[in-house]
Amino acid sequence: MIWLIAATVLAALLMGTSFSHVLQMGPKMRVDGAQWLRYQHTLYRCHASVGGAVEAGALLATLVVAWLVHDEGPAFPLATFAALLLAAAFFGVWICVTRVVNRRTAHWTEAALPDDWQRWRARWEYSHAVRFALQLLGFVALLCALLAREA
Repeated sequence: MIWLIAATVLAALLMGTSFSHVLQMGPKMRVDGAQWLRYQHTLYRCHASVGGAVEAGALLATLVVAWLVHDEGPAFPLATFAALLLAAAFFGVWICVTRVVNRRTAHWTEAALPDDWQRWRARWEYSHAVRFALQLLGFVALLCALLAREA
């Protein structure tokens, strides 16, 4: 039972971090390059350490849940699907898109933004929207697995 609770709480917290990015996306897409870069360099410091630990914990706990319910009918494929969605959000989107932008923008200065900074901003912002969608679907699949287990 503790793994089920841990997976649910961690997946919810993880989804919340991406949802916050989605809520901020509209206003951040309208600011100038210098302001967007200030946000990048100041607002998200805890996302790397705290958010990274929550993401790793959510994925690990969901994998453990899938393993624990492997013989419980529909709960297993649902929990496995949840883990796959969380893994896709991390390995597919964060590592391949978001992290690449983070590394690039970490060295930028407000005085020397590249000409294509808006393209990089769009990649970063939309990568978080995709991550939120994957995490939301993963969270729902995890809840469905938990409900299927109780049925």
